[in-house]
Amino acid sequence: MVAPHDLLELTCGAPGHGGFVIARHEGRAVFVRGALPGETVRARVTEVKKSYARASAVEVLEASPHRVPEACAAAAAGAGCCDLTFADPAYQRELKASVLREQLQRIGGFAPDAFGAGRDPAVVPVSDGPVAGWRHRARLVADGAGRLGQHVHRGDAVVVAPCAQLPAALTELAADLRAEPGTEVALVLDDAGAAHAAVPARRGRPAQVLAGDALAEYRVGARSWRIPVGGFWQAHRDAAARYAQSVAAYTGRYGGEPGRAWDLYGGAGVLAGALVDEGFAVDVVETSGGAIAAGKQTLAGEPVTFHRGDVASRLGGLPSPSVVVLDPPRTGAGAAVMAAIAATAPRAIVHVGCDPAAFARDVGAACENGYRLAALDACDAFPGTHHLEAFAVLVPGREDRRGR
Repeated sequence: MVAPHDLLELTCGAPGHGGFVIARHEGRAVFVRGALPGETVRARVTEVKKSYARASAVEVLEASPHRVPEACAAAAAGAGCCDLTFADPAYQRELKASVLREQLQRIGGFAPDAFGAGRDPAVVPVSDGPVAGWRHRARLVADGAGRLGQHVHRGDAVVVAPCAQLPAALTELAADLRAEPGTEVALVLDDAGAAHAAVPARRGRPAQVLAGDALAEYRVGARSWRIPVGGFWQAHRDAAARYAQSVAAYTGRYGGEPGRAWDLYGGAGVLAGALVDEGFAVDVVETSGGAIAAGKQTLAGEPVTFHRGDVASRLGGLPSPSVVVLDPPRTGAGAAVMAAIAATAPRAIVHVGCDPAAFARDVGAACENGYRLAALDACDAFPGTHHLEAFAVLVPGREDRRGR
């Protein structure tokens, strides 16, 4: 029997979705954090379930050639921030591509040989920027002494140590600040070069600015947005521009003559701006009033209409689209929303997903509703972690997910 705190010697296999590799012990799957495929490690069991256990590597007995010295001090101290900074960046991307491919097969219903040219789920750098210090917005939490840090992996304790994701300006700002224990603090290094920190607004309480201003400036192309410091924006400083470029390229190739487009889960309208630049009039659906207000200010005078509300409940009242772009939260859009989108018969559906499992489920649902996968792309928008951003273009037609 395996019990918490047991030490096991394990030979590690394939990567799994969630920042671990899969080993086996006495017939039970063990999800090992801090190890790479092919390594032999000594790992301490942290959790035991009926069909699997979780463990963390405490000693590497036989190392992968792709292992490098741990680059994140916070992760080395147990924080849940970075889970792949002990692997070289190119190999990190290989692992992510493997996970995306496995999720598309197991959850999306695609066969191993169903991917060809334009559909191979490779993961490429989001930009030519560095793989450390890429995060220009983050949320930290105050420990018992008021110092800002990050929660330990799968726990409430707080680690106060520099994270490899943060640029020096935010690391220094965090070190200078103090907050009431347990308080979450948002930090931003905006595109104007200004650093800000605030306790986000919550339950009717206004935001409390600790440094800088209440609003941060973000830029994509010639447009700029003013977003509350605690408001949503892409974490990687280059991600919003990269996503906008991808959406523009996909709609230009697959969208046909410009007409009406939907930008679902559209936030402040970054992707809507890319669609406008391609000649489309755009309906944005978003739940956040703050994001809509910022988007209306930036996109004033452009053919963009914002609709506040849940996507599932708002689709029925929108003009029929020729192109649909959706960037749902980590939980995905879901089968009902994907079916509703397909029922409007757009020429192209562009899905942007940050969770491989939910992304695969949504793509599979589109294929069940008369669409086929025309293009697949993914980028490493979260270096040093197991996370990625995936893009799928779906067009009308029968998808043979059994392979070619």
